[in-house]
Amino acid sequence: MSDQIAPTLEQPLKRPARRRVNRADSFGGGLPLAVVAILVTLGGFWPTFFSRLDEVDAAHMLHGMLATGWLVLVLVQASLIGIRKPRWHRVLGWLSLPWFVLLVVTSCHMIILMMSATGGLPIPFEQAKIFGFSDVTALPLLIIAYVGAIILRKDRHVHSRLMSITLLAGLLPAVARFFYWIMVAMGLARVESVVGLDGLTEVRLEGLALAMHPTFVFVLLALAVAIFFDWKNNRLRWPFPFAFAWFAINYATFFPGMRSQWFDQVARWIASMA
Repeated sequence: MSDQIAPTLEQPLKRPARRRVNRADSFGGGLPLAVVAILVTLGGFWPTFFSRLDEVDAAHMLHGMLATGWLVLVLVQASLIGIRKPRWHRVLGWLSLPWFVLLVVTSCHMIILMMSATGGLPIPFEQAKIFGFSDVTALPLLIIAYVGAIILRKDRHVHSRLMSITLLAGLLPAVARFFYWIMVAMGLARVESVVGLDGLTEVRLEGLALAMHPTFVFVLLALAVAIFFDWKNNRLRWPFPFAFAWFAINYATFFPGMRSQWFDQVARWIASMA
């Protein structure tokens, strides 16, 4: 019996194998997306907002700070996960609830001011409809993404991607302005200040509609890259394909929808709320 036990005792004790952490499971795309979103927002709104903060009215200042702060918030949240501070991430996440509500409320207010040509630097109604259509169609995606991120917060893969979509859903106005100023610098578009019959000065953004093409291409390309890397690393989830389909349909229907009679009536109804 001792002869049977001896070989067993001589065998080295084996330690339980440690669970290997699969780095591919973690999503690091929120950090670069947030950085790009901040840079594009600074570039797009620099001429009309960030460079003239002392002239901005209270309503636009509040919305501008909330919208910019949201980009910073997503950047900080992604960074907290990167440095393994989940508790701080959760606390800041719950604090984002009132911030998001105020962001949505002020976004709706901005659409009303824009469509009614009131507030700082008003633009003509037909041009306001360009931004109005993109805002009206992107705002539901913003709400869906954030509410989904809260409900599905325990699924970190889906949660992180939905929060990244909130960046893109709220970025269309900044991206459109960013490309528009590039087109102005290239001589493909121009800005004119015109005094109307009511004595108010309107800013005409000639060529603004053309800027919507690179705007949608930029957003769709960003989503396509995210989908590709998720697929390549075997971590593809539904939020990015869902957002890609949303923006693809938005792009396909943008110009006929923006010029349609039904949206003209919707836009005039929105303007009447001012």
